[in-house]
Amino acid sequence: MSQFLFTRPGLVALSTAVISSMGVLIGTPANGATFKGMIYETYFPHLEGFEIEYTLADGIFDTILASAPNTFFIDGDYLGPAPSLPMSLATVVPEVVTDLKTNFKVGIEGDRTQPVLQLSLFGITEEGLFLQLLDVNQPPIYQNIFKSTIQAPEGLPLSACKTQACDASADFGGKGGFYGSRMIVTPVPEPESVPEPSAAVALSVVGVLFLKRPRKAVTIPAVVTADSK
Repeated sequence: MSQFLFTRPGLVALSTAVISSMGVLIGTPANGATFKGMIYETYFPHLEGFEIEYTLADGIFDTILASAPNTFFIDGDYLGPAPSLPMSLATVVPEVVTDLKTNFKVGIEGDRTQPVLQLSLFGITEEGLFLQLLDVNQPPIYQNIFKSTIQAPEGLPLSACKTQACDASADFGGKGGFYGSRMIVTPVPEPESVPEPSAAVALSVVGVLFLKRPRKAVTIPAVVTADSK
């Protein structure tokens, strides 16, 4: 087998290119769906300019879209008081929200420290897609960090929110918190995969070797005509 490959450098290069290019796929982790929300209507002046960006674990968004109302996922066991709706209906998975960014701090009343996301819930209801972020280190009435119901534009299914802006409610904090705001939620495009340098180099080698590959000489027999007899 090794002699076969050594006598055919083109196959060696092609094998190298294929193995190297596999690194582009193997080395690229699965990406979840990322969304960015921005307040456009609120009763609280200090919420103007608020932004939140979160990423749902891979596959969760599509699974929820295809599910019946009152289907939810939660990342971890709820250790507080008796679970309330919709927590009691949720299926436990390793992780729901994998990344969270916000420019607004929400905590216990009078405490403006950045909350620590420890529990996230995502699902579908009759009203739309439901998202809740919780800090379970706080007393029960203060655990809510952010809660939102996302609705598709009129006449469109919720799946439209995967590719275009959708309207959503936005409630912050527990014990009353800051309620009644509205926001626009926009999907954040995934970055395009860029081939690893090793794959690009290997593919270049393939091209060079095939260009330099010696051509076999072909002998074309002379054409005999009546005049040459």
